[in-house]
Amino acid sequence: MALLDIIFFAALAIFLGYRLWGLLGTHDAERPVRRRQSQEDDFVMPIRPRSRAFSPKQSKESETVVSNNDEPFLKGAAAAFQKIVEAYAEGNISALRKLLEGPLLETFEDSIEKRTRSKKILEVDVDRIISMEILDQWEEKTHMYKTVRFVSLQYLVTRDGKGKILAGDPDRHTEVTDIWTFSRLRTSSNPNWRLVATQFPEK
Repeated sequence: MALLDIIFFAALAIFLGYRLWGLLGTHDAERPVRRRQSQEDDFVMPIRPRSRAFSPKQSKESETVVSNNDEPFLKGAAAAFQKIVEAYAEGNISALRKLLEGPLLETFEDSIEKRTRSKKILEVDVDRIISMEILDQWEEKTHMYKTVRFVSLQYLVTRDGKGKILAGDPDRHTEVTDIWTFSRLRTSSNPNWRLVATQFPEK
């Protein structure tokens, strides 16, 4: 009887192990799980690195209300947009640490590190911001959040260490849409907001 019990539990362990492998998958400890979704993302580092999941609790009944009081915020957001884009292209992590926070900052730092290791150079020129719109704003216990859609005219060029263009066209500006979420502490006397999430617009 004991032998049958041993065989039964061994078979059960193998079955459960197989099920877990199928659900979770595996990855080499020396090669972290990929954040990118395509080979192109590995070849050219996008100016808007995908952030980790960001899903603050929101009421389905909440509405976005944009008032004249939002004008100072939008002016600050426009300035932050320019600074963040430039700092990311230049690999200026110290500047980014003043403008971003949370997991998104780590994502930007990882992207810059990867670009540095591959000896690629990123050139970005934001010609102008065409439009800005607050898509959503809400409050939680400790933080306030605002999600903004930026439509800008810019070019993005990636070069190798010798200056050869790998992607992009420095003579052509294209219209780019970014959706960024900013946050600040409700009780803070510091009026500055920090970028905490980015996303790609739905097609």
